[in-house]
Amino acid sequence: MLDYTIEIYRKFKKDKKFNSKAEIWAEINDICKGITTNKRIWWEDETGIYHDGTLELPVELREIVDNAWIEKSRKW
Repeated sequence: MLDYTIEIYRKFKKDKKFNSKAEIWAEINDICKGITTNKRIWWEDETGIYHDGTLELPVELREIVDNAWIEKSRKW
């Protein structure tokens, strides 16, 4: 079993029209190695298209991050 803790959070950025756009980030803590990584997992580009950054994660982390995102989105 993999030993990770995942914290999902939002960041807001201003686009050229001064509209706030949310980015969803995951703080991934590898408990065994003592390494923390922050990864942008969802964001909206200038044309309004949403992108999935979880595809850039290692396969073993994708499901863990997706599940953490689903749980957090239920609370927002």
